[in-house]
Amino acid sequence: MAVGNIFLGSVKKFNQQQIETRFTLVILPLIPQYSMVIVGKEKSGREGFRIKLHRQSVIAGYLRAPLTVGSLTAILIAGDRPGTLSITIAVLLTLAALYMLFLYGHTRPEEKEERALMMELTGIAAMASWFDEESCQVQYDAINESYKDNYANNNWKTDLQNNNINYQKMPLIYGLAIFNATIHPSVENRALRNKAKMLYDGMKKVYG
Repeated sequence: MAVGNIFLGSVKKFNQQQIETRFTLVILPLIPQYSMVIVGKEKSGREGFRIKLHRQSVIAGYLRAPLTVGSLTAILIAGDRPGTLSITIAVLLTLAALYMLFLYGHTRPEEKEERALMMELTGIAAMASWFDEESCQVQYDAINESYKDNYANNNWKTDLQNNNINYQKMPLIYGLAIFNATIHPSVENRALRNKAKMLYDGMKKVYG
């Protein structure tokens, strides 16, 4: 395909989900349109959820193919006309291509924890910070409604501040604290998120 649209820049793979970015294509990828958390692929296209443009996915979309082609070309030139400069360029381009293909945009351990939690709560293995404010609010409202339904219309912030918690509550409270701190960033909300994380991690170690 020389002209059209194409998904490139696969990064943040986790639990059979990953981020890809749709580009406008005119021989080369030109303009990133949007990024998606891909949850499946059908003949008709990708299945997933739109998120904010993901910087690492965009960079991977622009650089992976050129670096791969450049490294192969440099290797051929170095083999045909060996010399210090040609070999150095071939090695550097090959290392850059391998890094972009296999290491760039990997999922860090702390991201895996949040994504596993979000998968449990929402069905989407995505960081809250990837979504726009409106999408975060929708997810927050749904989890908050579930919390109130299950725990006598309690306020999760009050329960967290008063340590009125148990193992069953903690995934919901931590998820709510994450979305709350993302939608309304403040010192107080970051403190609530940090406390929820500490309690969530502690209970996971105890209860598995």
